[in-house]
Amino acid sequence: MTKSNPKIGRGAVISACGILEGAIKTNVDLESILIEYGLSDFVPAGGSIAKTLLNLKNFAAQNPTFMVRTDYGEKTLSELLIGEAIRLGGRNVGTEQWKKLERYLNLDGFALLKDVKQGMFNDEVTVTGFTVAMPGFVALPETGSEVDILLERNGFSVAQRHLASAKENIAQADWEAANSQCRTFLEALTDAISDKLYPTEAASRASGLQKRQLLADHGFLSREKHEFGDGNKQSFLPGLAKLLHPDGAHPGISTQHDAMFRLQLVVVTARWLLKRLET
Repeated sequence: MTKSNPKIGRGAVISACGILEGAIKTNVDLESILIEYGLSDFVPAGGSIAKTLLNLKNFAAQNPTFMVRTDYGEKTLSELLIGEAIRLGGRNVGTEQWKKLERYLNLDGFALLKDVKQGMFNDEVTVTGFTVAMPGFVALPETGSEVDILLERNGFSVAQRHLASAKENIAQADWEAANSQCRTFLEALTDAISDKLYPTEAASRASGLQKRQLLADHGFLSREKHEFGDGNKQSFLPGLAKLLHPDGAHPGISTQHDAMFRLQLVVVTARWLLKRLET
């Protein structure tokens, strides 16, 4: 991993340590890992695998970018722990710990690499590594962090809460709730922009569509460039709203990849709107 790649967050680090707790069988094995990677001076042995790993979790959570030397070169501590979880426990990927690790990695901008072999009754899945999920110029963590800063700077606290809820719902595997929060976030953002730019007129408009119409009336959204359109005309924001929320508040069965796609869409769109607001 290079320094330009997204960073692995606390949730993924803690989940990796949880996988290691089930994969490491003896204190000797765990302490050998600490000694090999120069961590024994920072992570005291706790007398049991669980206690030593708790010390490792605490240190890793506070120092995720701590550099360690491996036989493949230098890595951050967070990258090392994900790699050790894959090396030692990558064949037992059906557990909730692995599903949780994958969700956190997705939110951080990474994807697990999997080798799938077809079996007579069930496929055999082995995790072989992890990689950056998207090109750097569209990676969610960098864009997401900038959006959080812009929301805070403009005082858009309602939209900020909905975005945080969408991310939390994905981390908890509640895909339908995440999808709902994504559309509510986008609506709250356009409402807030309308209220800030045109407070007198916005006060008499209902939330959602009417406030987006107000933004288009004043040229903040362009009808000519199909950013917004009335009626059934094909345009970006109305189409995005329908995509995010096709069947009401609970659009039915969703998936992890579908929820991440929606989150990535609204974060990139929010950045575009907020950057325009500040120009």
